[in-house]
Amino acid sequence: MRIKKFTRRLATRATAAAAAVLLAACSDSPPSSSEIEALVERVLEQEQVPGAAVGVWHRGEPVLLRGFGVTNVQSPRPVDSETLFKLASTTKAFTTAALALLVEEGKLEWDGRVVDYLPGFKLGDPWITAEFQVVDLLTHRSGLGAGAGDLMLWPQPNSFSRTDVLSGLEYLPITKSFRADYAYDNLLYIVAGELIAAVSGQSYEDFVQTRLLKALGLDNCYAGPVPRSARDNLADPHRLEAEGLVVDTPNLAGDDPIVLAAAGGMHCSAGDMLTWLRTLLAGGVSPSGERLLSEETRNHLWRPVTLMPFSESRSERDAGHFYAYALGWRVQDMHGKRVIHHTGSLSGMYAWAALVPEEELAIVVLMNRSAGVARQSLIYGLLKPYLGADERDWLAYFQDLYGGAAEPFEPELLPAPESMADIADSEVIGSYRDPWFGTIEIARGDEGLRWRSLKSPRLTGTMQAAAPGVWSVKWDDRSLDADAWMRAERDESGRLMLTLVPQSRGVDFSYDFQDLRFERVTEDG
Repeated sequence: MRIKKFTRRLATRATAAAAAVLLAACSDSPPSSSEIEALVERVLEQEQVPGAAVGVWHRGEPVLLRGFGVTNVQSPRPVDSETLFKLASTTKAFTTAALALLVEEGKLEWDGRVVDYLPGFKLGDPWITAEFQVVDLLTHRSGLGAGAGDLMLWPQPNSFSRTDVLSGLEYLPITKSFRADYAYDNLLYIVAGELIAAVSGQSYEDFVQTRLLKALGLDNCYAGPVPRSARDNLADPHRLEAEGLVVDTPNLAGDDPIVLAAAGGMHCSAGDMLTWLRTLLAGGVSPSGERLLSEETRNHLWRPVTLMPFSESRSERDAGHFYAYALGWRVQDMHGKRVIHHTGSLSGMYAWAALVPEEELAIVVLMNRSAGVARQSLIYGLLKPYLGADERDWLAYFQDLYGGAAEPFEPELLPAPESMADIADSEVIGSYRDPWFGTIEIARGDEGLRWRSLKSPRLTGTMQAAAPGVWSVKWDDRSLDADAWMRAERDESGRLMLTLVPQSRGVDFSYDFQDLRFERVTEDG
């Protein structure tokens, strides 16, 4: 089954009148369930998202909880409120809550030094390593650059381990100011998961499953691998290609724990996510009346720690004044009300969870395609009416800003870097090693030079000379959208060294090519 592309402009004009109705909910009239359903269906159709599950809870009452579309375009099954989706980075809130349980039990302190719990923890700066606290693992102010080391996490599948993550941290460059600059990272949440294991004596997955998910009765939520018995109702990730939607099979659920579990590896249903959000809204008390966390702890998880970039355009769009990161949550003011929220982004899976305490409002959106315009449209289309905002067609707004599914945004291409050395193809053939990413090999193939990563097999591609000492690296897997420029230079001893940079501004920051520095592997190692 294939879903073909269609012209977004025509569809937008045809539904312009309907949009005013669908998004007409204003301050004195929150949207009805039928209005929300119409909005979701319109967004999914125009942005070619195969399936989604949406939950809205307001002032003690369910507004909507249902699925839309299908779990898999090749073998379609309807999405429902119990369909399992990848949570991606909305997992981070579960990780911080797990740490909070250990803090409440006196086994951990937020301001405790990480090296006191994990003696092997080491960053590139000895002083930062010694001073690094538990809270610093969670608030994106470590001094590491955005997405540093993420190439150990994806593209999946790869053969990196959590041990690789811990041992590789010291080789990642410190490019920001410690506890001053915001730069989103995932690796330190993996460290947080290992800290939970070290302190509790259980694996991260087992601790979260028993102490959080089982305690709340979340039977459709998994911190580790999804059991085979539950995979019949599992949403598969998708990507949009020229011929239509296809299943992103490399990201299907497996049987073994994954490296990024604590940073973004959970699966959950919209129904269970809504129960989780309602528990937080109630100050740590579950809908069944069981206390999970104290209200003081819940408030601590939501307390802003690191200021985030807040552009003038975002301030105007959100009618807000600040934007900050708390513990696994982003916090900001919108139209005079505090909004606690987080997105989740993996290849083929997008998520979003939000709470507005003043409105007793909880919203969750889970989708099985990486569709930024669709997610942004639903975030604003669902949230704004409860904040007293003027009506607006947010789908049209974000399509005009970023381009819709039928008119995708074309990223700006970056010029090839310059090299000081004129090096021929034959000279770069061989093996090279980066201290945290491992070994890559460059060999001659039928169509020129070939690049291959030994630990990340999807990063295999063809090299073509672009300038003296510079090659274009195009990955065989075209779904990656992450082609790179490779530059070769010689160090003082004459040994070849290779560096990479993205070929366009559209390359996701998690492809942290700029942190790689390959040295030629000699015969003696």
